[in-house]
Formats: sequence, C-alpha cells, structure tokens
Amino acid sequence: MKLKLNSVLSIALLVLVAACNQKPKELKFSDFKIANTQFPIAGDSSRSCTFEASIPIFEEGNQQLIDSINTFIGKTFFEHESKINVLKQLVKAESDSFYQDYLRDFSEFNEADFPLTYDYNLKLAVAFHNEKYVTLKNENYEYTGGAHGNYATLYHVFDATNGKRVSINELVEDTLKLEQLAKQQFYTLKQIDSTKSINDQGYWFEKNVFSLNSNYGLLNDTLVFTYNPYEITSYAEGQIDLKIPLNLLK
Repeated sequence: MKLKLNSVLSIALLVLVAACNQKPKELKFSDFKIANTQFPIAGDSSRSCTFEASIPIFEEGNQQLIDSINTFIGKTFFEHESKINVLKQLVKAESDSFYQDYLRDFSEFNEADFPLTYDYNLKLAVAFHNEKYVTLKNENYEYTGGAHGNYATLYHVFDATNGKRVSINELVEDTLKLEQLAKQQFYTLKQIDSTKSINDQGYWFEKNVFSLNSNYGLLNDTLVFTYNPYEITSYAEGQIDLKIPLNLLK
C-alpha cells in the first residue's frame, strides 16, 4: 500500500513539474482587411463613401485571452458580443451600415454644387505581445462633412495569462515617479514655461495641473501615453505622444 501511494505521489509530482515547465501557447493571428469606395452617381468622384477596416483575427494561443479580446473588439467597435467566427461578418455589416447612412444623407443634400464625401478608417492591430501582456492599438479616422475629419489613437493592454484589461496602476508601482517623468517630457516637448500657468499656454488641464490620462500602451520596453485632438488642447495641436522608457521607473 505504501509503495502504491508513493507511486501515485511520484506521478502527481511529474505531472505538476511538466505543467510548470510547459510554455504558454504562442499567440498567432492574422489581419482581416476590408476596403471599398462606392459612388452614388457613376463617374462623379466628388461624391463618394469610403470604408476601410483592419482587425486582428486570433488563430492560436491562450483561449481565455482570445475569447476576451474578441469579445472586447465586438462590444467596443461593433456593439455586439462576438466570437472569432462572426467578427468578419460584423466588419462587413458595419461597412454596409456606413454606406446606408451616407445614402440617406446624400438623398437630403443631393445638389450639383455640394460634394458629399464620407470616409471611415479603422485600424486595430497588435502593437506588442509577449508571454505576459498584449497591447492593441486602435487608430481610427472619420469624416462625415465639416471642416475636417476626426481621428484618435487608443491603446488597450491585456494580461496574456487571463485576458483581463490591465490598468496603469496594476502595471507600474511608482505612479508618482511616472507622472513626474511624463510632466518633464511634456514640458520639454511643448516648450512649456514652468513659471506660468499651463492652461494660459493653450492647454485645458483640470485644475490647471498637468496630469496623465489613462490612454496608455505597453510597447516592449516603453510606455506610451497619447492625448488625442480636443482632449487637452485644440485640434490644430494634433495628437500628442509621450514615451517613457521602463528602465527610468526602476
């Protein structure tokens, strides 16, 4: 009986060691792309509707992570909780819906001297991944009339072991030092006079104090924070990126 028990314990130990030594399944993915331009009046290029999209389709890896990311993509961009088998259908349906919206507006503003052009571009890509984290980068642009289109870059960081979103507070222990480093970089980049009010120099920070936003991405050995147009200053200033090397936070 003792020999049998020892054998069972040995087998259990071998299984445990094998499980610990087993490497996480490598994440594999490809990009699904769609691009089309449609003209309501043949031969009239001044009236057009363009829809372009690119999203990652995950093929292999931690299933919990894949399900989490696919659900996030479906809910965030297509208002639909989806799995991999319907993501492509959702992108195509979004393209059709965008064109139908264009046709509705076109019928209202169909005048010879009114060039109605709509553009939509969504680029969602895996910007970085390793055994611990996956960073999605979302670059989008939309123009549906007016003086200019609107664009933004958003980051989404996931824990590669369980698929959960990772906040900056979970990733960085010394957030005070991070804020100080970001402030120094921002002031240098934008030539801010530290003796004067920052909001008097063209910015819109709450309580007139520089602060980091929550739009961050982990890119290998660097943290990037992106402020999008109209977030802290005028559209003319464009997108503002701050890049903080992780070794400075040690």
